[in-house]
Amino acid sequence: MTNPKESLKLMHRKLIFVFVLLLCSISGCSKNEPKKITTSQPPPESATPKVEQQPPAPQAEVNEAVARVFRDAARPDSEHSPNFLSGDFNGDGSIDIAVILKPVPAKLDEMNQQFPPWILRDPFVAPRRGAAQLKIAADESLLVVIHGYGPHGWRDPQATQTYLLKNSVGREISARSKTEVTSASHGNPVPRLGGDSIAATLRGQTGYLYFNGAQYLWYDPKRFKGEVESRLTHPGMKSKSNQFDLLHPKLLAAEK
Repeated sequence: MTNPKESLKLMHRKLIFVFVLLLCSISGCSKNEPKKITTSQPPPESATPKVEQQPPAPQAEVNEAVARVFRDAARPDSEHSPNFLSGDFNGDGSIDIAVILKPVPAKLDEMNQQFPPWILRDPFVAPRRGAAQLKIAADESLLVVIHGYGPHGWRDPQATQTYLLKNSVGREISARSKTEVTSASHGNPVPRLGGDSIAATLRGQTGYLYFNGAQYLWYDPKRFKGEVESRLTHPGMKSKSNQFDLLHPKLLAAEK
Protein backbone atom coordinates (compact mmCIF):
# COMPACT_ATOMS: atom_id res chain seq x y z
CA MET A 1 0.00 0.00 0.00
CA THR A 2 1.31 3.47 -0.95
CA ASN A 3 2.36 5.77 1.82
CA PRO A 4 0.24 8.96 1.82
CA LYS A 5 3.25 11.11 2.50
CA GLU A 6 5.14 9.68 -0.46
CA SER A 7 2.13 10.34 -2.70
CA LEU A 8 2.04 13.98 -1.67
CA LYS A 9 5.74 14.38 -2.34
CA LEU A 10 5.38 12.79 -5.76
CA MET A 11 2.44 15.06 -6.66
CA HIS A 12 4.37 18.10 -5.45
CA ARG A 13 7.33 17.19 -7.67
CA LYS A 14 5.04 16.74 -10.67
CA LEU A 15 3.51 20.17 -10.10
CA ILE A 16 6.96 21.75 -9.88
CA PHE A 17 8.03 19.97 -13.10
CA VAL A 18 4.91 21.18 -14.96
CA PHE A 19 5.46 24.73 -13.68
CA VAL A 20 9.10 24.72 -14.89
CA LEU A 21 8.04 23.46 -18.32
CA LEU A 22 5.45 26.19 -18.52
CA LEU A 23 8.02 28.85 -17.64
CA CYS A 24 10.47 27.50 -20.26
CA SER A 25 7.76 27.52 -22.89
CA ILE A 26 6.84 31.14 -22.17
CA SER A 27 10.50 32.19 -22.13
CA GLY A 28 11.18 30.44 -25.44
CA CYS A 29 8.27 32.17 -27.13
CA SER A 30 9.38 35.59 -25.98
CA LYS A 31 12.90 34.97 -27.30
CA ASN A 32 11.54 34.06 -30.71
CA GLU A 33 9.44 37.23 -31.00
CA PRO A 34 11.07 39.86 -33.28
CA LYS A 35 12.18 43.01 -31.50
CA LYS A 36 10.63 46.24 -32.65
CA ILE A 37 13.30 48.74 -33.72
CA THR A 38 12.44 52.40 -33.95
CA THR A 39 14.58 54.45 -36.31
CA SER A 40 14.54 58.15 -37.03
CA GLN A 41 15.83 59.69 -40.21
CA PRO A 42 17.40 63.15 -40.27
CA PRO A 43 15.56 65.79 -42.31
CA PRO A 44 16.87 66.24 -45.85
CA GLU A 45 19.54 68.90 -46.23
CA SER A 46 18.71 71.97 -48.22
CA ALA A 47 20.41 72.24 -51.60
CA THR A 48 20.64 76.04 -51.44
CA PRO A 49 22.02 78.34 -48.73
CA LYS A 50 19.43 79.20 -46.13
CA VAL A 51 18.80 82.93 -46.05
CA GLU A 52 18.37 84.34 -42.56
CA GLN A 53 15.25 86.47 -42.38
CA GLN A 54 15.79 89.99 -41.09
CA PRO A 55 13.42 92.67 -39.79
CA PRO A 56 12.52 95.60 -42.06
CA ALA A 57 15.29 98.16 -42.24
CA PRO A 58 14.77 101.67 -40.87
CA GLN A 59 16.35 104.49 -42.87
CA ALA A 60 18.84 105.18 -40.06
CA GLU A 61 20.38 101.70 -40.46
CA VAL A 62 20.57 102.13 -44.22
CA ASN A 63 22.36 105.46 -43.78
CA GLU A 64 24.79 103.80 -41.38
CA ALA A 65 25.60 101.04 -43.88
CA VAL A 66 26.26 103.61 -46.62
CA ALA A 67 28.49 105.67 -44.30
CA ARG A 68 30.46 102.52 -43.43
CA VAL A 69 31.61 102.27 -47.06
CA PHE A 70 31.50 105.84 -48.41
CA ARG A 71 31.95 107.82 -45.17
CA ASP A 72 30.57 111.26 -46.08
CA ALA A 73 31.29 111.14 -49.84
CA ALA A 74 27.83 109.85 -50.80
CA ARG A 75 24.39 109.71 -49.25
CA PRO A 76 21.07 107.92 -49.92
CA ASP A 77 19.03 109.85 -52.46
CA SER A 78 16.10 111.42 -50.60
CA GLU A 79 14.26 112.11 -53.87
CA HIS A 80 13.43 108.38 -54.11
CA SER A 81 11.08 106.81 -51.58
CA PRO A 82 11.87 104.14 -50.75
CA ASN A 83 15.50 104.49 -51.80
CA PHE A 84 16.64 100.96 -50.91
CA LEU A 85 15.69 97.28 -51.24
CA SER A 86 17.15 94.06 -49.89
CA GLY A 87 17.73 90.54 -51.18
CA ASP A 88 20.38 87.86 -51.54
CA PHE A 89 21.76 89.28 -54.77
CA ASN A 90 25.03 87.30 -54.88
CA GLY A 91 23.44 84.04 -53.69
CA ASP A 92 25.65 83.34 -50.66
CA GLY A 93 22.79 82.98 -48.17
CA SER A 94 23.33 86.40 -46.56
CA ILE A 95 21.01 89.36 -47.12
CA ASP A 96 22.43 92.25 -49.20
CA ILE A 97 21.13 95.78 -49.63
CA ALA A 98 20.84 97.98 -52.73
CA VAL A 99 20.61 101.74 -52.16
CA ILE A 100 20.07 104.68 -54.53
CA LEU A 101 22.84 107.19 -53.87
CA LYS A 102 23.83 110.72 -54.71
CA PRO A 103 27.47 111.82 -54.46
CA VAL A 104 28.22 114.79 -52.23
CA PRO A 105 29.46 117.50 -54.65
CA ALA A 106 32.21 118.68 -52.31
CA LYS A 107 33.51 115.09 -52.01
CA LEU A 108 33.50 114.23 -55.71
CA ASP A 109 37.28 113.67 -55.72
CA GLU A 110 36.84 110.93 -53.13
CA MET A 111 34.18 109.26 -55.27
CA ASN A 112 36.57 109.30 -58.22
CA GLN A 113 39.70 108.17 -56.36
CA GLN A 114 41.98 105.81 -58.27
CA PHE A 115 41.67 102.84 -55.90
CA PRO A 116 38.30 103.10 -54.14
CA PRO A 117 37.11 100.49 -51.60
CA TRP A 118 34.26 99.62 -53.97
CA ILE A 119 33.97 98.32 -57.54
CA LEU A 120 32.55 100.87 -59.97
CA ARG A 121 30.80 99.37 -62.99
CA ASP A 122 28.30 100.13 -65.73
CA PRO A 123 26.10 97.02 -66.29
CA PHE A 124 25.64 98.04 -69.94
CA VAL A 125 29.40 98.18 -70.65
CA ALA A 126 31.63 95.10 -70.56
CA PRO A 127 34.90 95.89 -68.71
CA ARG A 128 37.99 95.83 -70.92
CA ARG A 129 41.62 95.79 -69.92
CA GLY A 130 43.19 99.16 -70.67
CA ALA A 131 39.85 101.00 -70.84
CA ALA A 132 39.59 104.44 -69.25
CA GLN A 133 38.47 104.48 -65.62
CA LEU A 134 34.79 105.27 -65.14
CA LYS A 135 34.01 108.64 -63.58
CA ILE A 136 31.13 109.80 -61.41
CA ALA A 137 29.38 113.10 -62.12
CA ALA A 138 28.30 115.49 -59.38
CA ASP A 139 24.55 115.13 -60.02
CA GLU A 140 24.58 111.44 -60.94
CA SER A 141 22.20 108.92 -59.39
CA LEU A 142 23.96 105.66 -58.55
CA LEU A 143 22.89 102.25 -57.30
CA VAL A 144 25.15 100.69 -54.68
CA VAL A 145 24.92 97.03 -53.67
CA ILE A 146 26.52 96.15 -50.32
CA HIS A 147 26.92 92.39 -49.96
CA GLY A 148 25.92 90.96 -46.61
CA TYR A 149 28.24 89.12 -44.25
CA GLY A 150 27.08 86.18 -42.11
CA PRO A 151 23.69 85.87 -40.44
CA HIS A 152 23.39 89.65 -39.87
CA GLY A 153 23.77 90.36 -43.59
CA TRP A 154 24.43 93.96 -44.65
CA ARG A 155 23.99 95.14 -41.07
CA ASP A 156 27.22 93.40 -40.02
CA PRO A 157 30.17 95.83 -39.58
CA GLN A 158 32.28 93.49 -41.73
CA ALA A 159 29.87 93.81 -44.67
CA THR A 160 31.97 96.07 -46.90
CA GLN A 161 32.15 94.25 -50.26
CA THR A 162 30.49 96.85 -52.46
CA TYR A 163 29.52 97.29 -56.11
CA LEU A 164 28.70 100.81 -57.29
CA LEU A 165 26.63 100.84 -60.49
CA LYS A 166 26.23 103.64 -63.03
CA ASN A 167 23.15 103.97 -65.28
CA SER A 168 21.23 101.61 -63.00
CA VAL A 169 18.62 103.81 -61.32
CA GLY A 170 15.28 103.41 -63.05
CA ARG A 171 11.59 103.18 -62.35
CA GLU A 172 9.69 100.47 -60.46
CA ILE A 173 12.74 98.94 -58.79
CA SER A 174 12.06 95.74 -56.84
CA ALA A 175 13.83 92.53 -55.78
CA ARG A 176 12.95 89.28 -57.59
CA SER A 177 13.97 85.72 -56.77
CA LYS A 178 15.63 83.31 -59.22
CA THR A 179 12.35 81.40 -59.53
CA GLU A 180 10.40 84.54 -60.38
CA VAL A 181 12.88 85.63 -63.04
CA THR A 182 13.05 82.16 -64.60
CA SER A 183 9.26 81.78 -64.62
CA ALA A 184 8.84 85.17 -66.28
CA SER A 185 11.13 84.10 -69.15
CA HIS A 186 8.54 81.54 -70.42
CA GLY A 187 11.26 79.12 -71.51
CA ASN A 188 13.48 81.71 -73.21
CA PRO A 189 17.24 81.87 -72.46
CA VAL A 190 18.11 83.15 -68.99
CA PRO A 191 21.59 84.25 -67.89
CA ARG A 192 23.51 82.61 -65.08
CA LEU A 193 21.91 84.19 -62.01
CA GLY A 194 24.07 84.39 -58.90
CA GLY A 195 21.13 85.12 -56.62
CA ASP A 196 18.12 87.40 -56.48
CA SER A 197 17.78 90.06 -59.20
CA ILE A 198 16.77 93.71 -59.21
CA ALA A 199 13.86 94.36 -61.54
CA ALA A 200 13.69 97.83 -63.07
CA THR A 201 12.84 99.84 -66.16
CA LEU A 202 16.04 101.27 -67.65
CA ARG A 203 16.43 103.04 -70.98
CA GLY A 204 12.80 102.33 -71.74
CA GLN A 205 13.21 98.58 -71.31
CA THR A 206 12.00 96.36 -68.47
CA GLY A 207 14.61 93.89 -67.27
CA TYR A 208 16.83 92.83 -64.40
CA LEU A 209 20.16 93.69 -62.83
CA TYR A 210 21.81 90.42 -61.81
CA PHE A 211 25.12 89.18 -60.38
CA ASN A 212 26.93 86.61 -62.54
CA GLY A 213 29.56 85.71 -59.95
CA ALA A 214 31.97 88.49 -60.90
CA GLN A 215 29.93 91.63 -61.63
CA TYR A 216 26.44 93.05 -62.10
CA LEU A 217 24.99 92.98 -65.63
CA TRP A 218 21.73 93.97 -67.33
CA TYR A 219 19.38 91.26 -68.54
CA ASP A 220 16.74 92.28 -71.08
CA PRO A 221 14.42 89.25 -71.55
CA LYS A 222 13.33 90.45 -75.01
CA ARG A 223 16.85 90.76 -76.41
CA PHE A 224 18.92 88.27 -74.44
CA LYS A 225 20.38 85.48 -76.62
CA GLY A 226 23.14 84.09 -74.42
CA GLU A 227 25.91 85.10 -72.08
CA VAL A 228 29.57 85.54 -72.96
CA GLU A 229 31.92 84.45 -70.18
CA SER A 230 33.43 87.53 -68.58
CA ARG A 231 35.84 88.22 -65.75
CA LEU A 232 36.05 91.16 -63.39
CA THR A 233 39.25 93.20 -63.40
CA HIS A 234 39.61 95.84 -60.72
CA PRO A 235 41.76 98.89 -61.62
CA GLY A 236 45.32 98.37 -60.44
CA MET A 237 44.99 94.61 -60.14
CA LYS A 238 46.84 91.95 -62.11
CA SER A 239 45.37 88.60 -63.02
CA LYS A 240 48.66 86.69 -62.67
CA SER A 241 48.86 84.58 -59.55
CA ASN A 242 52.41 85.70 -58.72
CA GLN A 243 51.38 89.35 -58.34
CA PHE A 244 49.72 90.91 -55.32
CA ASP A 245 47.90 94.17 -54.73
CA LEU A 246 48.72 95.52 -51.28
CA LEU A 247 45.86 98.02 -51.43
CA HIS A 248 43.14 95.49 -52.24
CA PRO A 249 44.32 91.98 -51.22
CA LYS A 250 40.82 90.79 -50.32
CA LEU A 251 39.30 91.93 -53.58
CA LEU A 252 42.16 90.36 -55.54
CA ALA A 253 41.68 87.02 -53.77
CA ALA A 254 37.93 87.12 -54.43
CA GLU A 255 38.42 87.61 -58.15
CA LYS A 256 40.70 84.58 -58.73
